Amino acid sequence: MGDRVTVKLGPISVEDAKAYFLQHSAFRGSFNLAIAAREGDIVHGVIAFECDGFQATKRQISTDGNAQIGSLLYGAAVRAAMALGYGALHFGE
Repeated sequence: MGDRVTVKLGPISVEDAKAYFLQHSAFRGSFNLAIAAREGDIVHGVIAFECDGFQATKRQISTDGNAQIGSLLYGAAVRAAMALGYGALHFGE
């Protein structure tokens, strides 16, 4: 049996998310909420979305290539949007 890896999902500041995107993607757009997938101090991916009072829209997702991180982040973003009272997470820009 191999070592078990535990990835935890949680909030990340807009500033830290922007720094992650600078390293891992070309995205430079605006957003006001972000969720990170972390293993200890290592961030494996970030999803950013914009909530404007009417809808929540996905703006960017970026990972370090770690398997399954994108799916975890999409699921977390949909659950967060629902918890904030939005009917769905829209997949815009």
